[in-house]
Order: sequence, then structure tokens, then C-alpha cells
Amino acid sequence: MRIVEEKIDKFAQDIMADVGDKREKIMEQTDKELEAIYEEKELSYLSKAYEIIQNGLKNIEKEKNEILSKAIMDSKRKILKVRESIISNVFKETENKLIEFTEDKEYPQYLISIIEEDMSKVGDGDIIIYISHSDEKFLRQLNNIFDEKVVVADKNEKFIGGCKILNKSKNIFLDDSFYSKLYSQKETFLNNCNLEIE
Repeated sequence: MRIVEEKIDKFAQDIMADVGDKREKIMEQTDKELEAIYEEKELSYLSKAYEIIQNGLKNIEKEKNEILSKAIMDSKRKILKVRESIISNVFKETENKLIEFTEDKEYPQYLISIIEEDMSKVGDGDIIIYISHSDEKFLRQLNNIFDEKVVVADKNEKFIGGCKILNKSKNIFLDDSFYSKLYSQKETFLNNCNLEIE
């Protein structure tokens, strides 16, 4: 009987050893699977976190660019307003000085010399010489010099001083009015004074 008990004990020990080995293998397999699941989840969370960070950085960059663009546009608007004010003041001041010059005693002779110079430019033909409404006081004197070819321009026409000449025969028109001369300088003025806005 003792032999049977020993065999049963031996058999039980073998079974328990086998069960222990299987248990050990199952535990190792489970640990590997859990580790793989953990790594997969960790990678997934890290990937999502990276995506969230990247989206956050893009949003911050976009917001920064929008704020910068708005600030640049606001600055350009302010600069443009100041620039327009400067230009307006400079040209208004110059216009006033030109008006003052038309009241100067030297102006009539200057006007005559401009008309003579412009007449040589437009050549012979059926000529009309236009002068400013404010220069009407010189009309008789000018018509005596230029054979009744001088007329006063419309009161609303921007002129300041100087003249405009039309050669109807050759279809040539020359605008030598102070107003045209002054405002044709606007672009050059912007370049020379570095008042252009990029």
C-alpha cells in the first residue's frame, strides 16, 4: 500500500509541477500581452497628446499671425492717414503760396512769358489761350499782346494761375496751369519724401 501511496504522491507532485509550469507560462504570456497592450495604449495616448500639442501650436501660430496682420493693417491705416494729412497740408500750403504769387506785382510779366513760351510749343493755327478766372484783371492787357486770343476759363475750373492753350488747327492742348503743374508733382513728391507705404 505504501508503494501505491508513494506513486500517488509522485503522480500528484508531477501534476502539480506540470500545473506550476503551465501556470508560469500562462503568467509570462499574460505579462507579455499586458505589456504589449500597455505599450500600444501608451503610444496611442502619446500620439493623441502630440496631435493635441501640434494643433495647439498651429492655433497659437494662426492667432499670432492674425494679431500681427491686424496690428500691421492698423499701423498702415494710421500711417496712411498721417501721410494724407501731410500731403494735404503741404499741397494746400503750396497752393496758397501760388495764389499769393498771382497777387504779386511780378506775376503779370511771368504770365506773359509763360504764354509766349507755350505759344511757341503749340505752333501756328487757330489758338485759344485760357487764363484763370482770378486773372481776369489782366484780360485786356493780355489780349492786346496776344491778338484777342485770350479768354477767361470757367469759374469752377481748377486753375490757380498760369495758362492753358488750345491749338484747334493742330488739335494740340497744353495745360500749363499752376494747379496742373502742382498736382502733377504729387507722385514725385511721394518718392522724394519717402512717404510711400509698402
